[in-house]
Amino acid sequence: MNIEALQHFNKVYQMKSINSAAKELFITPQGLSKTIKQLELELEAELFDRGPRGMIATEAGELLFARSQHIVYLMEDLKKEISILSGRKGTLNAVVTYSSTAVLPVEILYEFSRSYPDIQVKITELPDDSILNQMFQEDVDLALVTDYEDIENCEHELIRLGEAVAVVSASHHLANKHIVSIEDLKDEPLVVKSVTKGREHAFVDKCLDKGFTPNVVHEFGSILTAHRLCEINGFVAISVDFVEAALQENNLKIIRLKEKIPQNIYLVSRKRGIQSKAIMLFKSYIKDQSEI
Repeated sequence: MNIEALQHFNKVYQMKSINSAAKELFITPQGLSKTIKQLELELEAELFDRGPRGMIATEAGELLFARSQHIVYLMEDLKKEISILSGRKGTLNAVVTYSSTAVLPVEILYEFSRSYPDIQVKITELPDDSILNQMFQEDVDLALVTDYEDIENCEHELIRLGEAVAVVSASHHLANKHIVSIEDLKDEPLVVKSVTKGREHAFVDKCLDKGFTPNVVHEFGSILTAHRLCEINGFVAISVDFVEAALQENNLKIIRLKEKIPQNIYLVSRKRGIQSKAIMLFKSYIKDQSEI
C-alpha cells in the first residue's frame, strides 16, 4: 500500500465513480480499477459495493477512508519537513477570503517567507462565499475565512471579532444616526454580500426572525460595488466593521446595528494528530500579525 493508492481510493470514495475519479486524476479507468482491486487484495476485504448507484463504500471502505485521510496528511507534512531539512524550499498552500484581507493584507502574509526563507507561501484569494471543503481536503494547509462550518475535518481559531454594520452615503437620511435597528431598515433598498446557493445570509435571517423580508435590491461580490451603489443610488449596504475600517471612505457613514450579527475571521487548518513545524510557524505568525 502506498500514498498514491490511498489518494486514488479517496477520490473514488468521494466521487462514487471510477470513471469520474479517473478523469479528476488524469488516469485511465482501467488503471484506477486495478489500483482499487490491488488494495482490496492487500487488505483482504472488499472496499466498495459496485452497483447502479455507483461505488458505495463498504464498512471496510468507510474505515479505510477515515484512516487514510490522516495518513495522507501526515505523509504530505513529512515530505515538507524533510524538504526543508534537506535545504529545499517547503511550500505552504493558504487560502484567504476577501474580507479576511482587510485584517491581514496579502502582502503581510507573504512577508512570512522573509522571516523563514526555507518556507514558501502560496496564497489563493477567493470570495467570502466560496465553498472550500473539497479543495481544503486535498490542497490547502491553512485558510483565513469568515465561516468554517462547511469545512470538514478542520481545526479553527478566532483571529478577529467583527460584526455587521450598515453603510450609507453622507447625504442619506440615516447618516446622522450612530446606531439603528434592523427594523429601521425594513423599507430601505439594501445591498448585501452574495452567498453561495444553499447558504443562508445572516442579516437576511435576522430580518426574517423579526417578521419581515428585507428589500434586497442587489447582492455584491466586491465591497467597492456596494459603496458605489450607496453613493450614486442612495442604497444601504450591509458590510462588516473591520472591512469598512480598512477602507476608510470619507464620503460614507458607518452605522452600528442594535442587533449584533457576528462576522468573525477564523484561522482554519486541517485536523491532524501532529502539526508540521512549517504550519505551526505560519499559524503563530498570523496570530502575531493580527494583534498588531
